[in-house]
Amino acid sequence: MRTQRVATRLGLCAAALCAVVEPAWAGQTAPPAGAAPQAAPVPGAGPQDVAAFLAGVDAAWPNRDEPGRMDPILADLKKAEALAPDDYEVLWRIARWYYWMADAPGIPDEEKARLGKTTWDYGDKATKANPNRVEGWFYASTGVGMYSIGISIVKALLDGMESKYLDRLKKAQGIDPSYYGYGAEVAWGRYYYELPWPKYDAEKSEQALRQALKLYPKNLRAKVFLAELYLKEDHPKEATKLLEAVLAATPGAYDAPEERRVQGMARQLLAKAKG
Repeated sequence: MRTQRVATRLGLCAAALCAVVEPAWAGQTAPPAGAAPQAAPVPGAGPQDVAAFLAGVDAAWPNRDEPGRMDPILADLKKAEALAPDDYEVLWRIARWYYWMADAPGIPDEEKARLGKTTWDYGDKATKANPNRVEGWFYASTGVGMYSIGISIVKALLDGMESKYLDRLKKAQGIDPSYYGYGAEVAWGRYYYELPWPKYDAEKSEQALRQALKLYPKNLRAKVFLAELYLKEDHPKEATKLLEAVLAATPGAYDAPEERRVQGMARQLLAKAKG
């Protein structure tokens, strides 16, 4: 592949990285600028209510891209946090919430950095609560990535964010490489794509993304990231084929909100490919 010397942003997903069509940001209220809000006490509630709050969060999560859904989810998470501030199940879900918001299309870089930092903080709190589970490490890595995007990749590299991101990503992959549809593999593919020259590596990016798709063919984000790589490397036909496959998919195979978000990315890229 022809390597272009372009300094771009460090995208993550995973998975998913996730995670990035619906306007997930529109109509949802982000917490105020600054540190993450402290969880307020829940009058009359006890530890037994934590499971009930988390059950509500999990029931609502598959519909999180519907207008007005994210605020009640955060409210339940904050109630659970007030009751169990060091509970792993609470902390990683809060990190996931902030990642979804940070990954939403169209938000300003400053806000992405703020939300990414909060994702990172809660991910790290989760890893301290239980270092043997994958979710905390995974969302901590995505948080570092979102924060890095927000402040710019060049500044992030100068600030030493690369090692912070990779250390957490490697931990997540070592515990459970299949998490988030092999989201760590997708993240590696995007990592090599987004690094500025001379670290940009199209071959390693393609290898990681193809590996992710080999392991989990349903991962639409991996297909979109691979298509974007092909466009960058001047292979529009290959990119178009992948993007059309993404748009032909019926959301709901694994995570409907994530799939719809990624299809939005695909529509934009397809217009660029055909332009």
